[in-house]
Amino acid sequence: MSSLTEKVVATLSDEIRRGSLRPGDRIPTEVALMKQLSVSRSVVREAMSRLQAAKVVETRHGVGTFVLAPAAEEPVQLPAADLSNMLDVMAIIEFRIDVEAASAAFAAARRTAQNLKQMRSALERFEAELERGSTDVLAHDIEFHLQIARASGNRYFFDVLSQLGRAVSPRTRLGSAEIAELDHVEHLRNVLREHQLIYRAIEREDPDDARAAMRMHLSNSRERLRRAHELSKAGA
Repeated sequence: MSSLTEKVVATLSDEIRRGSLRPGDRIPTEVALMKQLSVSRSVVREAMSRLQAAKVVETRHGVGTFVLAPAAEEPVQLPAADLSNMLDVMAIIEFRIDVEAASAAFAAARRTAQNLKQMRSALERFEAELERGSTDVLAHDIEFHLQIARASGNRYFFDVLSQLGRAVSPRTRLGSAEIAELDHVEHLRNVLREHQLIYRAIEREDPDDARAAMRMHLSNSRERLRRAHELSKAGA
């Protein structure tokens, strides 16, 4: 019975994670679940007991079983980093490469139409700034990456990247000469093109291409930062 119980738990948990069942929604009846999943009543009841113990659902006697809102949890805590030198800035980029490549791959497999709309909106705002000749695109850059993390369906990607955000975005820790090297509109157009490649891979639900496009984007970012640092030192 254990494997069948786990099947029911996994099926309902997946529906909740994907948003097919939302907080406040009523779980299908025992009879409906028995028919849908081809399991016995005892298997369904054991699965419900496990979900109740995990505070995923609650049963209201005489009414039914309902999905609970996620309990407020302490966010993932990252140790404070000293990003006052280029080695630490580069280390953050290296950390992001693997984390965000995985996030993009999951987003390609799990994204919804709403996720795509939010990513596309961030890209359009980024592009609009460049069309105006502005280089004030950092907020839109960060938003695009956060929307990918949200689309991954795994809150830990979103929690970690939310903490990184603007506070430890490598560009915010560079000197004025290094920023000047990165602020050219043509450079930012390259960043936009890389974002568009990531978006298109996620849009067509291609996890491998999404992972590769994100790795390429962040690896290129690391190289651009390195070059900007070297140029600023050469001109000092």
